[in-house]
Amino acid sequence: MLKQIFDNDRLAKSLSSSDVWQWNILSSYTDVDAAVEHTVQSWKENNLSLSALKTEIVNNKKVFLPNKMEDAFAIKLLDLFIRRIYKVRQSDRNRIVRQLKTLLKDSGEYHVLRLDVKDCYETISFKKLINKFENQFILAPECLKLLNSIHNDLSSNHDMQGLPRGLSISSTLAELYLENLDKDIASHPDVIYSARYVDDLIILVASGQEIEVKTEIEKLMRDIDLDLNPDKYYCGSAKSAEFELLGYSIKVQEIMRKPNKVILKISQPKVNKLKTRIMTSFCDYKKDRNIILLKRRLEYLSMLKKVKKGENGNLLAGIAHNYQYVTDDFNCLKSIDGFFCQQLVNPRFGLNPQEQSLVKKISFFGNTINRKVGKFSKKQTVQIMRIWKNA
Repeated sequence: MLKQIFDNDRLAKSLSSSDVWQWNILSSYTDVDAAVEHTVQSWKENNLSLSALKTEIVNNKKVFLPNKMEDAFAIKLLDLFIRRIYKVRQSDRNRIVRQLKTLLKDSGEYHVLRLDVKDCYETISFKKLINKFENQFILAPECLKLLNSIHNDLSSNHDMQGLPRGLSISSTLAELYLENLDKDIASHPDVIYSARYVDDLIILVASGQEIEVKTEIEKLMRDIDLDLNPDKYYCGSAKSAEFELLGYSIKVQEIMRKPNKVILKISQPKVNKLKTRIMTSFCDYKKDRNIILLKRRLEYLSMLKKVKKGENGNLLAGIAHNYQYVTDDFNCLKSIDGFFCQQLVNPRFGLNPQEQSLVKKISFFGNTINRKVGKFSKKQTVQIMRIWKNA
């Protein structure tokens, strides 16, 4: 059994470079060890009590954040303990897309069900999860205290019984809450394939059984106080399926006596989101006239980034990685380049010829096709991304 101790050693091992930059540790303390010592001492003096959570509105949804560093690190360790004890792992998005692409090539008689859990975090019962933990006698009293503290804050100050968006612990708790649903769906005799990524479900069922399977899933979800989102429902024959999933637009075309043709493109909502971030970057430039920052933002949007170093290579992020299974060779990004060039010469933003020359060589299509990797420090990343909270 993993020891659930909130001490210097476990906290120090859990901290990442992102934590150091987010909480400005190197400026506020002599080094990371000093910040760790301060945090653990604060936990002891305050009996591991949490302050009230603060909130922000991001994409029209309320997001909850720790009020101070000590609270953030306590929740981080809590999340780490629960993930390790209960072996919680989020589904691999790329694996789901890869598997689905392969399966949809099969010309068999089956249907595609694309479902979505309505208001997933907000409707999952936090209290039911806490009761489950308390009845199992696996989590340490300190962990249960922190969970109850978060729940009581949400209930008393925000009239909320669900999981708080924004806290690292919430995705872990959601996975635990939904694990039996995943098993029940996968074990249904008419389900050929099923996968879930956060609140998105994709299911392949034997043709003629799609309505029965959907009805059964709705019943399973009602049993745990969840509902399907009718606005994100799709049902259709796998031979001519056309739907959106995990940022992709997916279309299947039947070919006689051959495997189906599966076409994957970046979905239009994701393309629109990219355009919004480009426009937001130009608008911020208009206020601050920082051409170097504008250039870095456009490079950040168009290039690959190293997210984490690993023993088996670097973990990357960016268009080329996130949408590596597109079948159109990223041709949709040519329209993004056209949009970018229009903003570059737009009198509204007032870039002079020298400034235009500095950034005009950036190509979203070119950087993606060539898998160009950019170097961005944590400090630069924070500065680059601060304007995109709602974009």
